[in-house]
Amino acid sequence: MQQTFQINTAELDSRFIESVKEIFGERKLKIVVEDITESNEYKDALLDSLFGSWESEETGEELVKMIYSSRSDSPRDIEL
Repeated sequence: MQQTFQINTAELDSRFIESVKEIFGERKLKIVVEDITESNEYKDALLDSLFGSWESEETGEELVKMIYSSRSDSPRDIEL
């Protein structure tokens, strides 16, 4: 079972530890700490690293032709 807690460091006290113990009992846990207050510059750099241009041997026009030619949409007869 996995639980996610979002908590401010000022709120970390014995009640938090006790609630974790209630949920998981005496099992071994892995606790991951993540700083979620990231700067806009970091977010912009992450976005830039995730999205880029499409690299292909085909040109944009050739890709469009391939997409349209592979569609197999046809009108359906519908009776009301």
